[in-house]
Amino acid sequence: MINNLTITDPDTPSEEREFGYPVRHRSRYPFIPTISVSPRVGTWNQEIFKLDAELDRFILTEQDYFELISEAFASNIHISTRMEGNPLPFAEVKRLTKGTFRCGIQEKMVDFPSQEIMNHIGVYLLDLSTRQFDVSLVKEIHEFLLKGDPSSSPGEFRHDFRSVYSDEGEELFITCPPEHIEREMGSLLKWVRTTGPGHYPVIAGTILFHEFESIHPFSDGNGRCGRTLFHLYLQTHGLPNSKLCLIEQEMVSDNEKYYDLLARTDFYQDYGDLLTSFTKSVKTSYEKAVERYKEKDLLSKNLDEISKRLLVKAKELDSDFSLNDARRWFDNTSDFRIRSRLRELVDMGAIWESGETRGKRYRFADPMRTLMDSVRRLFQVISDR
Repeated sequence: MINNLTITDPDTPSEEREFGYPVRHRSRYPFIPTISVSPRVGTWNQEIFKLDAELDRFILTEQDYFELISEAFASNIHISTRMEGNPLPFAEVKRLTKGTFRCGIQEKMVDFPSQEIMNHIGVYLLDLSTRQFDVSLVKEIHEFLLKGDPSSSPGEFRHDFRSVYSDEGEELFITCPPEHIEREMGSLLKWVRTTGPGHYPVIAGTILFHEFESIHPFSDGNGRCGRTLFHLYLQTHGLPNSKLCLIEQEMVSDNEKYYDLLARTDFYQDYGDLLTSFTKSVKTSYEKAVERYKEKDLLSKNLDEISKRLLVKAKELDSDFSLNDARRWFDNTSDFRIRSRLRELVDMGAIWESGETRGKRYRFADPMRTLMDSVRRLFQVISDR
């Protein structure tokens, strides 16, 4: 499971060592990182896998699932975009998120702050099962995230020298020289594709995020794009339910400490503290998500065994089924009882139904399905331009 990973227990965390700004990007070409973590980080990563699987077992009504996933998406997107200057309050971000989940992705909004929220929702829902993490994908994601921003160059690597400054004007970080961006991004993403899968998803995802921020390949939107890549990496490398977790709330609970940790990692060329912090944040967000979903779990409610089995089988099937199909899931259970339980689950919002009488079909209620189709179509339009 683990490649090139050294288990350590450092005596002096980097936050206690001598350190000063500005920090300069150090070339890592070819990208062959040395990764050292404390023993507890490995344990936390194993627990994260178990928590992701536990989230898969919960079955919620369509409305409960809608509320919880809207909360997670809105929280992660609000925190990430707010850090880069988006003025919309959380309540408005949540309203836009719910509206998107109900009506689908709109290609154009009236103002960029709202458009930016829509862009993030779309990217967070991308189906990347047939895509690789390469330079082309990173540029497409950046283009989608900043679509509608008249002050940026979406999808284009920068051609100038850049530094990152604090709100007070202090130079904090000197980024990768523009002539080296293409090759350093290529080398990083090659590591992500070839070596990254041998590490825990949070480990490889954190390395991807940090190095992306260090290179700072775009003129604008690097923080948003890097955090989005982190989320997408988790979702596509063994942690599909990470989208249900309020990860940004834990990871960026202290802005100053967050940026300081990124800078220290570059300064000391040591990922240990960053990996510990990010892994702990992801684990905590998973634990809180499990508690939220457990409270709404239908399988723990007062449902009879027929209803519970119908829910479990419908979720496993993930496609339309008929009364005849459902009958095969039971021994010695009448059509009347199966039909009446299906009706109760439909009324509850846990099962969808379509058609009439003999042509009636049922399906597990997945409110994300229509939205996912909308996102795929829109992203294809953007990619084809």
